[in-house]
Amino acid sequence: MMKKMMYTLLLAGLLPLATFAQDSTQFIKASWTELLAKAKKEQKPIFVDTYFEGCHACKEMEVKVFPGKEVRAYMEQNFINTGFDVFKEDFGFDLCSRYLLHGFPTYLIISPEGKLVNVGIGYNDADRFLNFLKETTARYKRGQFYYGYATNVKKEGPAWYQGLFNKKREYPGDSVLVSFLAKQKDKTAELTVKAMALVKELPADYKDYYMKNRVKYQEMYGPDMNSSIIARVIGADMKELAGVAYEPAAFEAFLKKHEAAYKPGGDWDSVKAEMAFRYIYKQQKNLKAYLEWSIANKDMNSNNVRMASFYGGAELAKDPEVKALYLQWAKIAITEKASLELLNGAAYAFADTDKATAKQYLTWAVAKAEMMNLTDMVTRLNAKMATL
Repeated sequence: MMKKMMYTLLLAGLLPLATFAQDSTQFIKASWTELLAKAKKEQKPIFVDTYFEGCHACKEMEVKVFPGKEVRAYMEQNFINTGFDVFKEDFGFDLCSRYLLHGFPTYLIISPEGKLVNVGIGYNDADRFLNFLKETTARYKRGQFYYGYATNVKKEGPAWYQGLFNKKREYPGDSVLVSFLAKQKDKTAELTVKAMALVKELPADYKDYYMKNRVKYQEMYGPDMNSSIIARVIGADMKELAGVAYEPAAFEAFLKKHEAAYKPGGDWDSVKAEMAFRYIYKQQKNLKAYLEWSIANKDMNSNNVRMASFYGGAELAKDPEVKALYLQWAKIAITEKASLELLNGAAYAFADTDKATAKQYLTWAVAKAEMMNLTDMVTRLNAKMATL
């Protein structure tokens, strides 16, 4: 998902802090030293958008979200805003190296002292992005930082790590990572944690230590780094289910067996939903059973509803029983916080069977589209609503 801003025509070299050559943007282009100085002077954190040319999600943020009146005003008031291409600019590589960036766009909010305040990733509609910015401002005012990272931004570390951030993007072999981890004394050190996020399967002693200290890791390194590590833990645990036919009671016993280890991390509901998706749908190819599990377990993550539609769209279209289950789940999981994409799609799915729900989704979708000044979409959504 990586990102290109439309602001690549710069006034570089003409001004110490040159603005992007687009009147409607709040972003500036400058060296990191200049940005830190400006941040210290204005006592604001730096919002860094990392992107690359050709990234669809990045372009969507550039066109739909950043120019929005509320988003732009909030960013201008609370942040020093900048961006770096992670493929074309050396400092973009430096940012990737320091924070192990792997999905784009990624948003880094960094204090004037170089401390990481918050991290966000991917496309977000304007309302959700604005909430993220407000949460970040609150973290900054409370003095909350992901303190595991060094405060300088530069490429450093052994050759296997630096190879990730050269032009070839050379991924280290698992044997190299396991050997490195075996030699480390501090399991929470920055480079050690990066190796943990890269290795295919955590060594047993690391897995045990990580699971017992997940809250500490979350406080030190934030959600993105930890999501990479926990994905490896989940993958390792799910090997128990390889080649095993789905049987509801047996799967529930599997979840019960692992609940105690995951629950201290505070995200057990998300973890077990991920396990259900991987096993019941991806491995067993059983969309009907996956939908039944999601309903029974009250999975309220609307993004999981979106993913079910994305991967299972063909089956939903041809099997009325499966579609009915999908709509039953969607009705309890989709709220005004759902994405514009999901609200729009769900409204059409409900249009024939539940006009009131379809109208509610369209009403929420219109509000989101208006916030992003998507006038053509607002017109289409209102026209659809008029037919209900």
